[in-house]
Amino acid sequence: MSLPEWVTRPGVSGPRLGLLVLLAVTWLVYQPGMSGPFLLDDFSNLELLGTFGRIDNWESLRLYLLSGFAGPTGRPVSMLSFLLNARNWPADPASFKQTNLIIHLVTGTLVFALARQLASALGHQIREAGWIALLTAALWLLHPFWVSTTLYTVQRMAQLSTLFVLLGLWLYVRTRVKCPPSLSPGLIVGSTLAIGLAGLLAVLSKENGALLPPLAIVLEVTVLQILDRRRSMAPTRVFRYWRLLILGVPTLMLGGYLLTCLGPLLAGEPGIRYFTPGERLLTEGRILWDYVAHILLPCPCPGGLFNDDIRISRGILTPWTTALAWTGWLVLAVWAWRARSRYPALALAILFFLTGHALESSFLQLELYYEHRSYLPAALAGFPLAVWWTQVRVRRSTRWAAALGVLAILAVMTAIRADLWGRPFAQALKWAQIHPQSARAQHYLAEKWLETGNFAEAERLNRKSESLAPTSLLAYAQSVSLACQRGKSSDRAVRHFGQVLSEKRGISAVDRYYVAQVLDLLLNESSCRRSSNPKAVIGLVQRLEGRPNAVATPAYASLLAQRVGVADLQLGKPRAALARFRQSARLTPAPGGQLRNAAILASYRANAEALTLLDEMAETNRHAPNEGPAWAMLFDDTTKAYFERERIRLRQVIAQDYRDNASPHPESHADSHAPRG
Repeated sequence: MSLPEWVTRPGVSGPRLGLLVLLAVTWLVYQPGMSGPFLLDDFSNLELLGTFGRIDNWESLRLYLLSGFAGPTGRPVSMLSFLLNARNWPADPASFKQTNLIIHLVTGTLVFALARQLASALGHQIREAGWIALLTAALWLLHPFWVSTTLYTVQRMAQLSTLFVLLGLWLYVRTRVKCPPSLSPGLIVGSTLAIGLAGLLAVLSKENGALLPPLAIVLEVTVLQILDRRRSMAPTRVFRYWRLLILGVPTLMLGGYLLTCLGPLLAGEPGIRYFTPGERLLTEGRILWDYVAHILLPCPCPGGLFNDDIRISRGILTPWTTALAWTGWLVLAVWAWRARSRYPALALAILFFLTGHALESSFLQLELYYEHRSYLPAALAGFPLAVWWTQVRVRRSTRWAAALGVLAILAVMTAIRADLWGRPFAQALKWAQIHPQSARAQHYLAEKWLETGNFAEAERLNRKSESLAPTSLLAYAQSVSLACQRGKSSDRAVRHFGQVLSEKRGISAVDRYYVAQVLDLLLNESSCRRSSNPKAVIGLVQRLEGRPNAVATPAYASLLAQRVGVADLQLGKPRAALARFRQSARLTPAPGGQLRNAAILASYRANAEALTLLDEMAETNRHAPNEGPAWAMLFDDTTKAYFERERIRLRQVIAQDYRDNASPHPESHADSHAPRG
């Protein structure tokens, strides 16, 4: 068996044509998943598309980009990319998923380009380096483990960060290959663009883009040191200083940031989680091996978004596999370091994987497990296998048959998993089956049964979720929702929820989210409004306010005050509601929240109180901090100007309504209460 003629034809690049075929195949195998819906965090992030109305002018664009909250930077590059698919909300998920797939293909192309540069640096001929790069990219692009990253819309943030990191690494390696290891204009410009510009874009997509400099160091100590030896060019002293500046300083800054986060680790404080930073660090050693298992031994349905059934490592020997896992990583890392000259491709893959997990798989108090966290670290996992594939001493036809067979299996697995992501009910069933001990997976399936009207099955699964996580508020919040949707009294479910809330030793951020969810359910007139619900809301808030550390932040205290204000309105107490809304504004003087509260007052015909709140807002907004990430303070005046115009417009509407329905002089009756309509 010989290679196809289009591969061997003179003047035609087989690897490049192969890349085009690979991209087309990847596009096709993902198509069954394009019909899937938005999921979970998609809603909270994408609904910002409608916060300032349709985004069709510069002002609404600026305000939208300043409103991101998913991380310290607000991730404006990722937020900007969502405008490729919609400029308002709600929107069609299919367009978002198609764009995610395009980003996956572009990132795979960068994997190809980077791997080809690395193979050339190791001394492989141009054509052979191309085949190594193609196989490396194919093993990554077609792997079923990345379906959840590609088809979960909000993970575009992880995709874009990976794309810009790989772009920076490719440009850095390309510069190093073309320039000798001495300081020159070409090297300065190339490495500055690679680490500076690409790194900035990566960080503004998602914060783990800060790993670009450490990952470049991994390339330096493995493949690029081989390149310098092959060329018999020792790095000059000036070049080493420059490399220390461009790579070492950002890496030291990242290390300094991690040092500032050591307090909770040393104190053993769980913070917002049900595990301490030390327990998370110990557990991540086991989780990293689970990632490796799924990467090396792929399957059509490797898991899902719910991994709360993972056993926490409470100590180095609890469970005993914790010690085994971390010993394995220590041995592997030491071996990779010592063998980096003899086996540079394999050492690169190992050190690249570990460095890529240095942030999200450390002691930082994030969720324990997500598949997308390996999207970047595993980008070069297939590189040593591809290098070995070109060197193994078997017939060329056998090598090609084996490679194509493996890729065909991966493509089928990816198509199967993509199809599951296109069928949300089947997906929920599968996740609950794979994770029978996951309270979240059972709860999610209960929600899907609820959508079909099968209340009995939803209640059964919800009870199972309660038994799996008896101290979690997740299922108890769902019990309130079930009672509301069935038109039953929610009093019993609320009492049960309040009892569990009272018995919890600590109130985490997740608990506070479920409390807010229940409060909103009880206050929603269309789905759950009963005469007893406003009092139940006040009772739940009093349970929290009476416990130390339960209301951990001013923002959450402001939220609770606002919900009590709505309850007061439903009880016919507009002046009490105004007092609560004032309290909310003092705690978090965010203009958007004050506008919403004024609109709520007006919707209950408390126009005088609404006008009072709007008048007070004019003064407080002059000193109010901007909403959004810290860097948005640069545009504070722009944001405040927008909200001031909205305040004036809303005040005019409410004042006109007050004149039409209550009094010709609304401003003179600021302490009165307009009758309900």
